[in-house]
Amino acid sequence: MSKSGLPRSLRRSGMFAALALLLALSGCGLVRDLGLAPPPLPPSLAETGRVYALVPDAARETALRRAARALGYAPDAAVPLDALDLIMVPVDLPADVSGAAAIDALEADVTTATVGVNHAYRLQSLPSVTDRRNYATTLMRWPEGGCRATGAIGLIDGGVEPSADGLSGARLSQRQFGAGSPAGLRHGTEVASLLADPRRLRNVALYSAAVLTETPDGDTRAGASALVQALDWLAAQDVRVVNISLAGPPNKLLARAVSAASERGMTIVAAAGNDRRVAATQYPAALPGVLAVTAVDARGAAMPRAVRGSHIDFAAPGVDVFVQSPFGARYVSGTSIAAPLVTARLAAGAPLDYAKLASGAIDLGREGKDPVFGHGLVQAAAACPAAPSDRVVN
Repeated sequence: MSKSGLPRSLRRSGMFAALALLLALSGCGLVRDLGLAPPPLPPSLAETGRVYALVPDAARETALRRAARALGYAPDAAVPLDALDLIMVPVDLPADVSGAAAIDALEADVTTATVGVNHAYRLQSLPSVTDRRNYATTLMRWPEGGCRATGAIGLIDGGVEPSADGLSGARLSQRQFGAGSPAGLRHGTEVASLLADPRRLRNVALYSAAVLTETPDGDTRAGASALVQALDWLAAQDVRVVNISLAGPPNKLLARAVSAASERGMTIVAAAGNDRRVAATQYPAALPGVLAVTAVDARGAAMPRAVRGSHIDFAAPGVDVFVQSPFGARYVSGTSIAAPLVTARLAAGAPLDYAKLASGAIDLGREGKDPVFGHGLVQAAAACPAAPSDRVVN
């Protein structure tokens, strides 16, 4: 295998050479990376004037409520997170109390509590302006006819339109989380279609946690509290692999929920993020135990805007990927699009064997794991046992 990032057999293939020429990146709607890094923007919030506390049991919930009232705060109704063995308590604050001050005060009084503000998380996809055909299945070397899913898949995103052609063979269960008007239906449906595309994965049971909502000013986002509740619901369904194509700032509530879910055997795959000039790292991709996925084009080149860092685990096709939905077919770019292709690969070969997945990836960039591509381009040729009539798509 050469450091050009593609197997010699593929580079020598006339078919691949033609495909690479046909799909060569030509703008695709991405902002040119001029090396100008604007100052980081402050993380946006899904709510103001409120914090959330995660506590492990009813006794600590009582202690948290007592401490909040003593400080002049107003604790709201608790949200049980039974599958994660946690309880979430929203706490409203007086106008003159900042979230940071409330966090410090409550955590000082109840040391087992994790208190945080409700950060906002956003989609990580970019519509492309190209007219080239899909190459993702070929580049990842999926077996012809795809693989049979070995377990349920979880999706934390916008809602999913059940009538999508790509979901005709999937069993879909949905639940809405978060206050506000549901949003992100097109994005959620497109990601779901990538997860359940029968060319890659058959017999998919998909649990969709719709967390995106639209604000009065037209912003589409998901609060950290909605992501926490979504993880609890998926854990209760015994979902073992979950795709999150959202990204945002670090958040203690989300970190604790992800840790609890991981301890229960859940593997979370997340989009690395699309704007490295604004944020050096994005979450939940950068959390310990989460598989962070970046995007590459048909040549194996990195998407210029993708977030980079030592936390990047794997790369997958994510530039000008063809997706179909009831909203119309289009080509889309972003780490949002790359992540579900890795999630589908994991669902075809559970349980997760990280070392095997890494050793089977095509090494891109610097030799070994690097901050741009991680371990490299995930491959699916060995994702499932091939029938005698199967052949690998290349």
